[in-house]
Amino acid sequence: MSIKATSFVTSLVCLVAISCVSEKSNTTISAYEVNAKSQDLQPGDTLRITEGFYEDVVLDISSQGTKDNPVVICANTPGKVVFTGKSSLNVSGQYIVISDLHFDAGYSEKSVISFRAKNGSTLARNTRITNCAITNYSNPDRIHSDHWIEIFGRENRFDHNHIGTKWNLGATMVMRLGDSISTDNQNSIDSNFFGAKPRLGSNGGETLRIGSSANSLKKGGAYVIGNYFDRCSGEVEVLSIKSSENHISNNIFFECEGVLALRHGNKNYIGNNTFIGNRKSETGGLRVINAGHVIENNLFYGITGKRFFAALAVMNGVPNSAINRYHQVADVQLLNNRWVDCDRISFSVGADNERTAAPVRTIFSGNTILYRDASKEPFFFDTSASITFKDNKTNSEQNLKGFTSTTYKELEQAYIDSIIAISEDVGPKWLNRLDLEEVSVRSNKRIAVDESNIEEALDNLTGGDTLVFSAQLKYSLSKPLRVRHDVTFTTEGEGYALIQPGAGFKGALIQIENGVNVYMDGIWLSGRNGVHNSPYGLQAKAPMLQHYNLFIDDCRFSDFKESRYAAIHAEKGTFADTIVIADSWFKDFSGYGIALNSENDDRGRYNAEYITVSNCQFVDMMGSAIDIYRGGNDESTLGPFVTIKDCNFVNICNRELGTAVRMIGVQWSRIYDCKFVDSGKSGRAIWFEDPAWADVEIKDIGLSNSGRLQTFYPHRVDRGSLDYSPINFDGNLLKEWSL
Repeated sequence: MSIKATSFVTSLVCLVAISCVSEKSNTTISAYEVNAKSQDLQPGDTLRITEGFYEDVVLDISSQGTKDNPVVICANTPGKVVFTGKSSLNVSGQYIVISDLHFDAGYSEKSVISFRAKNGSTLARNTRITNCAITNYSNPDRIHSDHWIEIFGRENRFDHNHIGTKWNLGATMVMRLGDSISTDNQNSIDSNFFGAKPRLGSNGGETLRIGSSANSLKKGGAYVIGNYFDRCSGEVEVLSIKSSENHISNNIFFECEGVLALRHGNKNYIGNNTFIGNRKSETGGLRVINAGHVIENNLFYGITGKRFFAALAVMNGVPNSAINRYHQVADVQLLNNRWVDCDRISFSVGADNERTAAPVRTIFSGNTILYRDASKEPFFFDTSASITFKDNKTNSEQNLKGFTSTTYKELEQAYIDSIIAISEDVGPKWLNRLDLEEVSVRSNKRIAVDESNIEEALDNLTGGDTLVFSAQLKYSLSKPLRVRHDVTFTTEGEGYALIQPGAGFKGALIQIENGVNVYMDGIWLSGRNGVHNSPYGLQAKAPMLQHYNLFIDDCRFSDFKESRYAAIHAEKGTFADTIVIADSWFKDFSGYGIALNSENDDRGRYNAEYITVSNCQFVDMMGSAIDIYRGGNDESTLGPFVTIKDCNFVNICNRELGTAVRMIGVQWSRIYDCKFVDSGKSGRAIWFEDPAWADVEIKDIGLSNSGRLQTFYPHRVDRGSLDYSPINFDGNLLKEWSL
């Protein structure tokens, strides 16, 4: 930590003491009394909150302490005051210390902790929130946008707190710079633990954001020091800097699928931070935009990401950029940093027809780049960039100007272990993070079901159970099967168990709800039974917070007989981490086979991260067999990742301008060893509307009397591997579910 940073934090510690002890008034009260009592507190007074669980308490504290005698409000026993439901904390006034509170098992519509009055009229100054925790506090609707912590005002400190996993949309923590008081604010965020954050599948998943694009040229003056970011992977920006002249030092980013992004603003200091990727997929480092930054003495280890997720991504800018786009990189100093076993150190990242302004007057000096494989090319960059390379070291065998040769030294595991151990020194001392890990109760029972008890059996699941159906039997449902616990649907005997709608049925046959794992094999879902219809076989239902997973093997889907019906469908606001479909049939549809296309508002959102479809048969459909949609030009996420292999598509979507397989905005895909027969004849067999940065490969495709393969970038398709030979499938075999 630099001398400047050390002295700053030390002054804050002296400014507002952590102790919950006072020589003046020392009162213990219920949390329900705090608001009224806080207005009468005098400098040096202490309020202790009685131990207990408090539901739907909105603390709105406004007190006036002094530098030497702050007002203190704390838990009588650290960690034993727990706020639940829709509880929240607003604090305004000055020289206040709030400590040892726990917000758990609830959610707030706007923010959990805010450094301003509830009505927004006054802001906090010289106020400290310390040794607190927020856990299990996500809004149950994953596309509801909110922030857990909002820092307003100036000379405030947020330290030694635990910030748990936030599942829903919106940055976990933001610092606001929208007024003159909050500019050059000298606020400090230090010594906090930011818990794991899964991929959001959307922009708006930052862990911490400082400022906003509209105010980015104002001086932030904030300090972000000594925090631990543990697997924060909501989107590309883990820590997003959108203001100027902030100080970011001594933080640890552990296995984060994202970067510290200098997104907007100038003259930020980035020093002595550590980025540990451990060769985990798509881990990221630092992204540089705008001018005048000093970036020194940082360590990057085992970072595997590329492009925006690279260990170093120095971007191209937009000439005469609007304030919310990409300003040119200029006058940036990259000094004495180390990259060890990292895959990408990149300049002029994002260059396209809009971002044509390469970095200028940028110095890359005193840095060390070490590769396990010395033959590896350490850079790729636009040679028109005005970058000065000098006094650097590398073990690369490439002859690089501005570099001298050195030898590779393994970064000792003991050092990595010591970095990881630092996580024990951040956050509240009263909290054992192991106690926060959920222990799932799995009964793993096998339950035989018949038509009379299937709904009751599903309602009584405790997680991990298997529902055993009988082959060759038909199960007619009066209502959807709601999956609220991990479950396996399987069939006993030769053949398939048929699940179909019964009299009065409405909805999907099987509804997947929040955060479950569903496994299916030997099941036949039929969307029509006489006059009774179901629009979907399997449907992910909103609102949904946590990711679900779906695994289908050797199943059948048939007879979804309206144009918008589908075998598998995801509602807007649902998200799957993994969907795997293998050795299954989809036949006789008027609608879609697999429809992951409801996030169609073009904001860069999508319905599933990893999708694999293998050795499946799609036969006789009026709609698309597979439709995956991620609209818009947002570049903050990695997915979806789609693999389609060894599949047959027969008589699929032959309407005018129809498409058998539709892939809009998919960022990584492999389609190979597939056959299209009489499919997309009046349009396309495969349609990719793919962004320039997408990683797409299409090869070894058979096209018999079928539409074209359309991509915006023709090189995605290995044209030499395409086979246009006639393919004939026996119609009787198709009727008998066999090829």
